[in-house]
Amino acid sequence: MNARLRSQVRRRARNRCEYCRMPQGGTVLPHEVDHIRSQKHNGPTTLDNLCWACAWCNAFKGTDIAAYAPDSDDLVPLFNPRTDAWEAHFFWEGAILRGRSPIGSATIDLLRVNQPERVDHRRLLIEHGLWAET
Repeated sequence: MNARLRSQVRRRARNRCEYCRMPQGGTVLPHEVDHIRSQKHNGPTTLDNLCWACAWCNAFKGTDIAAYAPDSDDLVPLFNPRTDAWEAHFFWEGAILRGRSPIGSATIDLLRVNQPERVDHRRLLIEHGLWAET
């Protein structure tokens, strides 16, 4: 992937993870370009198929494109930052991310967004004024 495309993805996301909204400045782990539809599943390396993801979300997502919704056990697609509105699927309850929809809940569960250490990290960022929703 060329540097220009990577920079476009980062700028479009305002340097925040497009899944959990972690700002790059809030972590020492570098954010990464994620193929929403993985290359393994013939996903192209194009602006429309790429998003900016923190290292945690990207590692837990891997090549997955779907997950089971925790409340219904239905298989649903993961949140797609290019076609889904973030606010339609997620909301914050302090430092905890909640799902508004089966897609949101399944994505939170698969990406392990609410692991205790991740919640504690966000809580510290909030307390020190380093976490601001945009």
